[in-house]
Amino acid sequence: MSLIEKLTPQHEALIPVYREKWRKIALSTERINRDKAAEVVETVYLFAGKKLPQIIFCNSPYQAITEMLLLNSSQNKLENNLVDSVEDLIEHQLQDFWKQLSFNPISLVFRENNLDNLESAFRQENTLNLLGRVLSINQSELVWQLWSNNVTAQAIYSFDWIDIAATFDFFISEIDCYYDHKVYQVVEQVLVAGMMIFPFEGFCFICDRPLHLRFDNQNRLHAEGEPAIEYADGFSLYSYHGVTLPEKYGKLHPQQWQAQWLLTEDNAELRRVLIQGIGYARICQELQAIELDTWREYTLLKIAADVDAEPIYLLKMTCPSTGFIHALRVPPDMTSAHQAICWVNWGIAPEEFAIQT
Repeated sequence: MSLIEKLTPQHEALIPVYREKWRKIALSTERINRDKAAEVVETVYLFAGKKLPQIIFCNSPYQAITEMLLLNSSQNKLENNLVDSVEDLIEHQLQDFWKQLSFNPISLVFRENNLDNLESAFRQENTLNLLGRVLSINQSELVWQLWSNNVTAQAIYSFDWIDIAATFDFFISEIDCYYDHKVYQVVEQVLVAGMMIFPFEGFCFICDRPLHLRFDNQNRLHAEGEPAIEYADGFSLYSYHGVTLPEKYGKLHPQQWQAQWLLTEDNAELRRVLIQGIGYARICQELQAIELDTWREYTLLKIAADVDAEPIYLLKMTCPSTGFIHALRVPPDMTSAHQAICWVNWGIAPEEFAIQT
């Protein structure tokens, strides 16, 4: 086996092409073919060296977790989730790809002159992390019940394998690298099938694709007034430019969001989203903000309206690089924007903070 000495500019230009190819495959919303899905499960289990399981089809991750709880509460106990063992075998093949290179690629794609960036070139910049999102919203109580019964709700999902499939396809098709056919078969079949698989010893839960997937122009999950992800059984996930929203915000169009919500929302990221969606002009108007002082990109504001037990002072911060507007509540004894910045930075003056960071 000879080592690959370099990637040509033509090779580098093809990396995003392969990523987009597999992204389109993974983001299909067509209903899964259950017979083919069962064949994929068989391939995965044989690949992991396990006996074929009983397959349980589900319309959404929510239903899958519910079914897991019901099954685990009976005499059948869910044990030995197989995700880690399958992904470890795939990771070994990825490492074999890197070993077939005799160089540290230097190019516009691989700026830092190391193989880590070659690997990251295939990773989606806007990683969906769908499984983590759907398992953390609306059914957190169910997930907690699983964990309390020592059941690990890990899944094999096509969304998470987009970069893996793109890497395999590129190195096999363009670079003619040596590879294990069984490994690539598993990756390819999982991506084409497009399902979410919760594999355990003896049982496998298969989730169908979502009915709808909505994104912004940067491929981040996004929808306004409707779910960004919606399953056949009604389970949904709301998202605004990649940030997961609670239903109370997500089901309303940003034009219906209320500036008063900023005063009770504790989550900083959600506050930023609310500010972005509502718009600074409407916030100032609805909350009757008065500009007290400015310092560089910072503004100290006071909400004139009597909306709390004590006056509301806000430090408005505009990120120079992204244009994002952030707002933090500060004590009402602040007399200048500079003083408010020091308070936010735990007593460190902004000039000193800039040096330290």
